[in-house]
Amino acid sequence: MKGTVLFIQLTRIGDLVQTLQAVRQFKGENSGIECHLVARKSMGRGIDFLLQTVFEKIFYLDTKDLLIEGTFASGLKNLKDFTGRINETNYDVSVNFSYTKSSSYLHSLVRSNQKLGLTRNDKTEVSVTDPWSQYVYASVMRGTNTPFNLVDIYRYSLGCKELLVLQNESGEIRENRIVIHPFASSKKKSWGATKWVEVIYKLLNEYTDYDVHLVGATNDLEEVSKIVNSPALEKVKSRLKSHVGDFAIEETYALLQRAKMFIGHDSMVSHLAAETLTQSIVISLGTVRPHETTAYSDKVVNLVPRNSCYPCKVNEKCDLLPCHNSIQHQVVTKIAESYLSDGAKDINTCLAELSPFHTSNLKVYKSEYTETGLRLNELTKNFSDINDVFKNYYEIIFQYYLRGTDINTSLPDITKETANKLSEYIEGTNHLFELYNFGVRYCNQIIKASEQKQVDYAELQGALKKLNEVDQLCQITKQTYPLLADLIDFFHVNKANTPGNNLSEIAKSSLLCFYDASNLAAVMNDFIKNTVQSKINVAESIKEV
Repeated sequence: MKGTVLFIQLTRIGDLVQTLQAVRQFKGENSGIECHLVARKSMGRGIDFLLQTVFEKIFYLDTKDLLIEGTFASGLKNLKDFTGRINETNYDVSVNFSYTKSSSYLHSLVRSNQKLGLTRNDKTEVSVTDPWSQYVYASVMRGTNTPFNLVDIYRYSLGCKELLVLQNESGEIRENRIVIHPFASSKKKSWGATKWVEVIYKLLNEYTDYDVHLVGATNDLEEVSKIVNSPALEKVKSRLKSHVGDFAIEETYALLQRAKMFIGHDSMVSHLAAETLTQSIVISLGTVRPHETTAYSDKVVNLVPRNSCYPCKVNEKCDLLPCHNSIQHQVVTKIAESYLSDGAKDINTCLAELSPFHTSNLKVYKSEYTETGLRLNELTKNFSDINDVFKNYYEIIFQYYLRGTDINTSLPDITKETANKLSEYIEGTNHLFELYNFGVRYCNQIIKASEQKQVDYAELQGALKKLNEVDQLCQITKQTYPLLADLIDFFHVNKANTPGNNLSEIAKSSLLCFYDASNLAAVMNDFIKNTVQSKINVAESIKEV
């Protein structure tokens, strides 16, 4: 296969690394494809050494040239010059992996034969035509129950069939170094200096032949001073090295290549650790959604709070930060023991040595590669809550519906309380199934009426009004049963982007959408009934014994 593909990724460095990882797999399956990239200069330049390994040409967008410095006229000229350089190549496909308003407008200016991801049509309306991008736009951008890693979603969007795992071919021997990135982009996601001091103190006192290296940006200097100047670390300060504000990203990457272990928050550095195949412990707090954003590697252990409010939304105010107290430093250092014991102890053995006091308020996930991509397996083996249950449902449903892939898995193990909450959704899925079938009926009415020689416009208007009512009732159903939102929102976006040049063609496309939606609502209803019934059967068996 030959051709040229343009990728647009205007968000953060971590997203750029995830884009790189997906495109590398895409090129592994399609060796004749040439790939170009559009990225923000402030985000892409720091990892240019990585991007150059995958992309043949990179266009760096300097937002200062467009928005900050100069006049509107000069900004417009710079934008035209920038898009002109991009359009020197007529792309076979352009793919927008940044689901932002600005990226959709930029994508609409790109000359390509086919566009995947967010773009704008000739009326400047949002257009998302491919199903996986519709899934991202409907679910990932809004909800918290996405079961897929973003790298896998990018892979699925590109049609990748196989999972190509990055291999360590350098043969370098790892040094006794632990790299820690104790900072995050917001207070919600940051564990705090006190917790990190406890972790560093424990590690340096128990592993006397190891050094700890702190990495971070210039704006982390104030926070890192609280750590390195802590009285608790005075005796081990000679083995605590701070590179915060000094190291470029490429230097941090080189440090990770030689380190035995990385510990930090879900951040850009965790994605670099995945690229260097470094064993990692990641602490996910606040707004972090680990199933989506965990670094793409099977060498990651992710610590996640069990708080009912987790993960929170960016715009939600939280002063107490209860999820931060759910993760204790003893859990971090105990898991580190499994990495630093040279195989003498596995993670499960280390976790078993902790008391329930340390593990009852969190989930410990271990990443692993499966046939479909990266999966997080919970090691703490607590009962699945209702959000976990719906994650399992959506993984099965969307893998089959969008990729034709069957996932064989057992029914989730739930508590009686979760079963009671879940049973309420039986009525919700029944209601949704009926609504979607009404949609099928009214679409058929529109098709039949529009194809008559003498069009009955009153009948058409009535059917269109009923379809609008179906959409409104679906939104009300979502408010009553919020965990059905991923299903409802996906088909809302799917139907809004149905192809067609006239009313009859659009109605035929919408008919297929409603038909598929009713089938998936029925499948969801079946999943819920079986899960609840399995809990009832177990309870009855216990009573008989």
